[in-house]
Amino acid sequence: MKTLQFKCTLKTDVILNSKAATEGNNMTLDFIPGNNFLGIVARHYGEFSEAEQLEIFHSGKVRFGDAHPVVVQHEGIRSVRIPLSMYYPKLKSIEDESYIHHFYKEGEEHPQLKQCRNGFYIFSDNKGFTSKAKRSFAIKSAYDREKRRSEDEKMYGYESLNAGQSYLFEVECDNEEIAERLRSMLPGTHHIGRSRTAQYGLVEIEQFDFQTQKGNTRPFEIDGKNYIAVYADSRLIFLDQNGDGTTCTFQPTLAQLGINDEQATIDWTKSQVRTFQYAPWNSKRGTRDADRCGIEKGSVFIIQTDAPTSTETTYVGTFRNEGFGKVIYNPEFLQKEEGTNGSSRFKIQKAIDADSIKHKDISCNTSLLQFLKTRQQAEKEDKTIFENVNKFVTEYEKYFKGERFASQWGTIRSIAMQETDPKELSKKIFGQDILDPASEENPDEGYLTHGTAKDKWVETGRLMKLKDFAMENKQYLRKAMINLASEMAKICTKQ
Repeated sequence: MKTLQFKCTLKTDVILNSKAATEGNNMTLDFIPGNNFLGIVARHYGEFSEAEQLEIFHSGKVRFGDAHPVVVQHEGIRSVRIPLSMYYPKLKSIEDESYIHHFYKEGEEHPQLKQCRNGFYIFSDNKGFTSKAKRSFAIKSAYDREKRRSEDEKMYGYESLNAGQSYLFEVECDNEEIAERLRSMLPGTHHIGRSRTAQYGLVEIEQFDFQTQKGNTRPFEIDGKNYIAVYADSRLIFLDQNGDGTTCTFQPTLAQLGINDEQATIDWTKSQVRTFQYAPWNSKRGTRDADRCGIEKGSVFIIQTDAPTSTETTYVGTFRNEGFGKVIYNPEFLQKEEGTNGSSRFKIQKAIDADSIKHKDISCNTSLLQFLKTRQQAEKEDKTIFENVNKFVTEYEKYFKGERFASQWGTIRSIAMQETDPKELSKKIFGQDILDPASEENPDEGYLTHGTAKDKWVETGRLMKLKDFAMENKQYLRKAMINLASEMAKICTKQ
């Protein structure tokens, strides 16, 4: 058997409805079912011989696994749905403490527990790390091609998986020659999910090596009896063997779960099972197939038996080619901490948001980035200058009234426009380099410190107010003086 491993990255938002209904609140799946990857290969259906078509698409000898979300900072391990046998105390979180149901014994001294149902985790080094899947909701309308506008009474609400997220999946092939053909077909850019002709569904698939959660063939002990835990890594669908063999059942037999011990029994009191139902869409026939009813991903069957299993993982049930039926026997994350009342051996950590991770600054000296950096700095300067100018105008416009001040502000602006050196600009306006406290004062050189303008500017401290403004904006003195003089000239003219 050959196992191929891939990573699927969402290039746009992707819609994978959890139900077939088109009305009401439609929610998207938080994983990518394997039948989406089967559909990608099915586009090349005519390129295979009849024998290959039967083996790839109908026999279950090629199994396209579900894609589970990548856990931030643990991209090399495929995540699994949180097992339904994991519980945590009410009014607390799973990060505080968690328990394994089939090991836990209820008592008055113990807390009331709540079942974990959502989220994907990887379990490593006695710790559990979760993925933080991001979703979006948008309202869309159908398009009327004849009237060239939105169609009346056809509004849809779409929940989608956000672009940029990555998912890991496997493809198992019993035939290595077919595996090599699939290795070349799956990588690349493809469309999956709903509304592929609109803005949704674009993904990129590439080969990617990763680890998977391991199981154990040996039974474990509870109260002196041996048990095996069967964890549903994917959704499971079983057919009722007592009827016509076509009706789905929620109560699989031991043989259907891969247990060959005739003396074994399923302990339903210790098991935790959830179910699902949906009607798959057949695009070839343009209609829906019969409803599928099955066991939800993350369910756990506890089986009393003394016999070990022949393998750690396998596929059971039907529709294996679409990713249904993968189970893990006795996974390590369903074990308890020794000497406790069912406390989980793996301590759950808080989720990490990929956007919150600080990346190191990248040194880029391209002309475009240098231009953008300069523009950004200029915008910051302008914002600071405008705020300071508005503050000066608001506080001191009452001290500057009349045409005389309007013309003097115009002269100040003219000086600032002509002089690019901040030191020379300061000398021409104030008669001193105010940027250098040790510089000598020469009042005869400054426009505001000699002649007819001097008396008016010294009066009521006008000159000191302008000096204070210049000192606050000394990093960009020329630009600040130009903007202030322009604004004050307008106000004096209006008055």
